[in-house]
Amino acid sequence: MDFKDLIRFGFDEYLRDLKTALDGLSTEERRFQPAPDSHHIDFAVWHMARVEDDWLQRFAQRTDTVWQRDGWYQRLGMPERGSGFGYTGEQVRDLPAFDIDQMLEYYDAVRAETYRYLDSMTEAGLAEAPNPKRPGYTIAEMFSHLMIEEGQHLGQVAYLRGIQRGLGG
Repeated sequence: MDFKDLIRFGFDEYLRDLKTALDGLSTEERRFQPAPDSHHIDFAVWHMARVEDDWLQRFAQRTDTVWQRDGWYQRLGMPERGSGFGYTGEQVRDLPAFDIDQMLEYYDAVRAETYRYLDSMTEAGLAEAPNPKRPGYTIAEMFSHLMIEEGQHLGQVAYLRGIQRGLGG
């Protein structure tokens, strides 16, 4: 076992758990905001996928995102730019509605690209800081950040589901 296996285990677990948390939710449940300045499940799912795409494509490889390159923003009727970072409650509320199955197809496409990149890496590559816009920020730090951030958002999705459906719902 090496670093690639550990990253893959974590990424596989939270995407599998995310899909489980989404299973059976209605559009209304996915768009529920417990307070005006909080986010909803659809926002969290879109944000998680976009953040992984941005970090792996733009930051690590300095290429176009899967979102832009493959026209996912057009298919989903979403903004071409942005990932939700810094959005206001109003922007979250007004996020265009989308088909969750299509959004998960996009997430799967992002994950496939993530794994292609991961498979090409060496352990020495973890220490590289590939992007001059973030000097000193390494690939290892990027993967660590993604694992923590996406794990936090998965917890938020589960919590929002639980608020609406109760324990085990």
